[in-house]
Amino acid sequence: MSLIFADTSFFIALVFENDQSHAAATEFLLQNNDPFLTTSAVILELGGYMSKASRRIAFRDCLHMIQSAGIETVHVEAALQAEAIELFERRKDKDWSLVSNNAWPQRLWSFDRHYQYIGGAGGAGVGYGAPAALGAAVANKKYGRLSINIQNDGDLMYAPGVLWTSAHHSIPLLSVMHNNRAYHQEVMHLQRMANRHQRGITTAEIGTTIKNPNIDYAAMARSMGVHGEGPITDPKDLAPALKRALEVVAKGEPALVDVVTQPR
Repeated sequence: MSLIFADTSFFIALVFENDQSHAAATEFLLQNNDPFLTTSAVILELGGYMSKASRRIAFRDCLHMIQSAGIETVHVEAALQAEAIELFERRKDKDWSLVSNNAWPQRLWSFDRHYQYIGGAGGAGVGYGAPAALGAAVANKKYGRLSINIQNDGDLMYAPGVLWTSAHHSIPLLSVMHNNRAYHQEVMHLQRMANRHQRGITTAEIGTTIKNPNIDYAAMARSMGVHGEGPITDPKDLAPALKRALEVVAKGEPALVDVVTQPR
């Protein structure tokens, strides 16, 4: 079985250097199938000059070519890219608001109203995201506006009670977990500093990962009265789960989709 992972910092430079189109870039990946040659975001990153609609098309073309070649795309930081694509398709005819601070929707979605993006925390503090998303969803409720929260797992663990609050007060909020089972920014920082001091990176996960045991956020949500889907580890299960969750939110209740993503 061949695997192509989905984070792309190395390949972006390669594509620009050779001035390849996204189709040619995908062909390169197929011909040089290396598990460490990472994929899909690349196609979007080519698009500094592309419209967001073109980026979405490029992303779909990339995935189609990879899947047609029989290469399995695994659970993925690409899951986040797939989340953004699926959410775009399912919310595009609705009045909506992104109530979290995430890069992929900003790269893929078209924002043309002030309330469609909540902005950042300012101080970049962990634990801000979940309560802020709930607060924005409260404000959006009276307008019948779809509130979408792409929720980091570590951030939610600072204030998981927001799930109970959303259920208790019937706040329609769609939360889609970016569950990489770590405070991963810290993992990467420790790895970087350990390398700088030539100490090795074998201890970088101590106190920074959220596993052993893994947290089932869907079960946690259900325990607090919130509709829960997942954990999702296969990208093909993502669209049906989002559809079910959106149906719950459309009825005025909160829902959470737990998506397990690949750390960088």
